[in-house]
Amino acid sequence: MKNKKLEISIILDFVCPYCFISEKILEEVLTKLKIEPTFKFLPYELSPSPDPQTVIGEEKLEYFKKNIEGWAKKENIKINFNSLSPRPRTSLAFEGLYLAEKYGKGIQYIRAILDAYWLNNKDIGSIGTLVEISEKLNIPKEEMKEVLISGKYKEAHISLNEKVSEFDFEVVPTFYLNENQIKEFPRDIITWEEVILNS
Repeated sequence: MKNKKLEISIILDFVCPYCFISEKILEEVLTKLKIEPTFKFLPYELSPSPDPQTVIGEEKLEYFKKNIEGWAKKENIKINFNSLSPRPRTSLAFEGLYLAEKYGKGIQYIRAILDAYWLNNKDIGSIGTLVEISEKLNIPKEEMKEVLISGKYKEAHISLNEKVSEFDFEVVPTFYLNENQIKEFPRDIITWEEVILNS
């Protein structure tokens, strides 16, 4: 399968637990099949400015335990409930993605941001956190800091986020394989593998 050409586009937000688990499953399948696809990331902020940020409380914790933890456990994926409240905005994290892609680190950056939030309870709306993550990926930390403070990619992100919001999709995450939308994202390794092999 090493020579299989595959482009994967993902509509996602970093504070979406479904995005975290789905990407972990996808990563395992790609490793198993020895496929190295090209990725395209499409931002869909769940709490874009100036909308109110989501407050995290007992209701969110109960939903998380009921709908998320069991699924993650079934797929042998570790996930923590992030209790940061209000939930951080993700615009800066998406702006940092532009720089990560400049250095060929797009998918590594995406996974590192998801891990920071869903495994380590980090505030991914913080410039300090994003700079720390970039340094671990060998992305120049001073350049990342400058990009985020200056808003170099702010307008590009806002424009793409607005464009994606007009797409015809129902859930986050939504995946496209070679530009063909998967109507319901696969929730287990076997299904993901079948979808990829038939793409």
